[in-house]
Amino acid sequence: VDKALRLLQALDRHGDWLGVRDLSRLLGVSPPAVHSLLKTLQAAQFVEANAITRQYRLGLAAVRLGSGADPLAPMRRFARPFIETLAANSDETAVVLSWQHDHAVGVDWIQADHALAVTHRIGAIEHPIGLASGRVLLAFQEPAVQQRYARAETYARLGPNSPRTPAEALAILARVARDGYAVTENVGASGVAAVGAPVFDANDRLLFAVGCSAPISRIGPAQLVQLRNRLLDLTTEMTARLRRDSAGPTRE
Repeated sequence: VDKALRLLQALDRHGDWLGVRDLSRLLGVSPPAVHSLLKTLQAAQFVEANAITRQYRLGLAAVRLGSGADPLAPMRRFARPFIETLAANSDETAVVLSWQHDHAVGVDWIQADHALAVTHRIGAIEHPIGLASGRVLLAFQEPAVQQRYARAETYARLGPNSPRTPAEALAILARVARDGYAVTENVGASGVAAVGAPVFDANDRLLFAVGCSAPISRIGPAQLVQLRNRLLDLTTEMTARLRRDSAGPTRE
């Protein structure tokens, strides 16, 4: 157990892919023993493997477990009054996502007060390319991060109106970075339209993405443009506030 915990801690500190021999040197444990631990942890989704490079990083189970310690509380405290305003003014669901350890993580969300409303979750989010806010998170990552994600995504699970190849996913992210926002409509036959926009910290690094979504039965093209403009105004205000206040929340 001690060796497995130290292995997870090493992956967490490194924050990127590591090979068996690198982990062996860091832990002072033989490569066969490290490999055996990794396979056990991989089976429980605490680590994930890159079949091409034969390297490993933290998996979704580790991210979900870590979310219990709530390291995103400062982000939530900062973002909450803004998304309350967004939810009240739009009368639709608002969400905040952050990029942590190569995974999209739900920071906070407010559900619209309708019988038919979009729902979200706190914690690790699978397939972020299917969400407007997830596309924003990915669009403002380093190219190497985007490429790792694009290679690892399981496109067959995304459904219609989704990218089908890494090249298509990367093209979408390039467009989002150019436009400064993302719009999705009925991705995966979800019946949902959404917009997402970035918030940057005082050092111009992406802090999180804010999204707003509604059933497509309730939002037409004109309303979607209005929602996009309202969201862009809000995220611009959030970024300006962070730049004025250097004591604001910092990126994990």
